[in-house]
Amino acid sequence: MSSKAGVILLVAGMLLLPGCGRRAPAPTINDSMTEVMEPQAQAIWDITSRAYNEIGDGLDGTKLSPADWAALGKAGQQLKDRALVLADAKHVTVAGPGETIMGEQAAGIKGRIGPAWDAASAKQVQARIDANPSLFVQRARALADAGGAIVRASISKDTQLLYTVSSGLDEACDACHLPFWGTDEPPPVPH
Repeated sequence: MSSKAGVILLVAGMLLLPGCGRRAPAPTINDSMTEVMEPQAQAIWDITSRAYNEIGDGLDGTKLSPADWAALGKAGQQLKDRALVLADAKHVTVAGPGETIMGEQAAGIKGRIGPAWDAASAKQVQARIDANPSLFVQRARALADAGGAIVRASISKDTQLLYTVSSGLDEACDACHLPFWGTDEPPPVPH
């Protein structure tokens, strides 16, 4: 190899080296919730709702088709994968520029019900996560575990595991919503 070609390769390598090992920034939490978490959780709930037994205290595996099991596995994997992306991120961003989170338009407006039901802005949610990132990581990993359990249930056709995890999925979601967003439960009806 000529010395000129060697110098060109060395310079090219030096120019490319700074980009090696860099991770793309994590998607925003808002994008993760609206594009992955909510639709996949809803898919899980829709499929399992069709499979309840006649008294509603368990699932009847005969009501689940091979396509249902495959869809459950796919939904669980997507939940797991996105939750791990967020848990492993050096820093998470609630919403990008110009991106609003659900309910943000009501942030700062005092509700008649009380402060426990006041909406939070993306800035408020970001501050809560930044104040306790280890809790956010813990809750994201718990959601990833739930997604992984859905995948395992779909592979083994384990209706008991599927029932247990899908029934508790809302609590896994709320475990993160409550400390960072506030409640997502509807307020009590005023009397």
